Amino acid sequence: MPTDNPEPKTVHLIVADVWKKGEEEPLQVHVLLMNDDADGLVETALQILANEGYEEAELLEIGTLTSEPEEEPHLSAWKTALTGQAALIEFDQ
Repeated sequence: MPTDNPEPKTVHLIVADVWKKGEEEPLQVHVLLMNDDADGLVETALQILANEGYEEAELLEIGTLTSEPEEEPHLSAWKTALTGQAALIEFDQ
């Protein structure tokens, strides 16, 4: 029997400190993405960060968002992740 309430999609949130070449101080980033392969989640996140020019990354936290965030910039990033694209939020220190 079909249900009117589809299972909510899970968006992964990865918090990391990252460095570009020659930088001494890290920049904190949040990566939001959907990934069915839990084993490949870390590898995928590291590849995304490398593609953005980060030479080094230290993953601090990995979690999931199962409901829509209330505030920006996570709201827009969550919506982007639901489309199948990865979203990257960079925070100024």
